Amino acid sequence: MLGRLILGIVKGLIVGGLLGFGLAKLGLAAPGAVIAYLAAALAGVLIGLVAGKPIWAKDAKIEAGMKAFVGALLGVGLMFVARRWLTMPVPVPLGELGGANLSLGEASGTAGTFGGLAITSLAAIAALLGGFYEADNDPSDEATPGAKPAAKAAAGGNNKRIASSAAADDLDEDLEAEAEKKRAKR
Repeated sequence: MLGRLILGIVKGLIVGGLLGFGLAKLGLAAPGAVIAYLAAALAGVLIGLVAGKPIWAKDAKIEAGMKAFVGALLGVGLMFVARRWLTMPVPVPLGELGGANLSLGEASGTAGTFGGLAITSLAAIAALLGGFYEADNDPSDEATPGAKPAAKAAAGGNNKRIASSAAADDLDEDLEAEAEKKRAKR
């Protein structure tokens, strides 16, 4: 489980970092509120599609879609938290990837804060969501088709019927009763 958690955090750092890097290259290293919340929603959608059971896995379309929708909502909420409480200054100058976020009231000429910069806030949000989604994923659900019969045989599972349901018993009794009536008529 720890390995899956670390994998999810790394996936989130990559997705959020790339999205933040793209915004910085577009000149939005310290975006305003609207752009920041939209980017956080996009980061939540993207990490919901790739973390845990990815959308391209067999029978994962609905699950990935739900994770993406919830990821968008959580991304927006986490962006609020980041912009509000991650006000620690970035300790190293980031060049064109950093700068003061004037919409948050940061002093001009500073390196920016973790919550105010796109590259740091989006990476943190996506890492948190990615770690959660990946840790929540149960690898036993993703058993390979070749391993499934072996696992079933090892568990002692066979296709024998142990107990029948009441409905099946009633149906069997009805069929037997009809067969006896037909034999009696002859």
